[in-house]
Amino acid sequence: MKTLYLLILAVAGMVTLASGHMLYAEFPEDISAGSEVDVWITYGHCHGEKMVPDLSVADIVSPDGDVKELDLDEYSDGLITTVEVGDSGCYILDLQMEPHLVDPAWYGVSSDKELILNYGRGLMAVESSDNYDWSSGEGLEIVPLVDPYRLGVGDDFQAEVLWNGRPVDGYYNAMIARTPSDLLTVQHAEEYDAEGDSSDGEIEFELTRPGLWVVTFFADPVDEDGTWTATIDDPEGHYSQGDELEYDAIAPTAYLTFWSG
Repeated sequence: MKTLYLLILAVAGMVTLASGHMLYAEFPEDISAGSEVDVWITYGHCHGEKMVPDLSVADIVSPDGDVKELDLDEYSDGLITTVEVGDSGCYILDLQMEPHLVDPAWYGVSSDKELILNYGRGLMAVESSDNYDWSSGEGLEIVPLVDPYRLGVGDDFQAEVLWNGRPVDGYYNAMIARTPSDLLTVQHAEEYDAEGDSSDGEIEFELTRPGLWVVTFFADPVDEDGTWTATIDDPEGHYSQGDELEYDAIAPTAYLTFWSG
């Protein structure tokens, strides 16, 4: 399954093993209640000719479940925002990229035209991680089954992946994007710390190093066709905003970012 995913994604110009293309957020490891926190959101490398993420959703979910839209500005090939932190608990960054469509025929391959959906979550633990398992029940979500605030080297990270609230099969990988002393600098990871196939959305791997972990989950394509009106121009120029495009399936990917000691 891993080979199939990498082939599809590489053909689509989305990601290769060495490129480290992800949608993730960077934030400090230690956050105090009643503070303001700078958060940087990035792809990790160029997406086509585009460096700054195009987001259709950028919210912060507080421990009490309150949802607020983030105010974003461009910064260093990404987006930066300031999150106002109140009481202790887990503040969840809830992100979604603008959808885009890939037709393998553009690259000389015969296969389904897929609507690509990318979702990102970041777990900002503030003196505790109450609310770490928050779920909206919509889209593709990586929902932790263990409290990430208490995890360290040698512990196992466990999560379930849900598509509209139901477990979904797929392939996952996980890597360290930052060490505790290295923030706001793009690195191009060339290998994964963990990877594997997932049955019924189950993820489990050992945390081998401290740092900012990014888990990526490529869900099996959803057999659902339809028509999509492009919300942005394709970075590679295959279509323009407002074009109506038919697709044969939906290909969702989810990213989860968290610190481990």
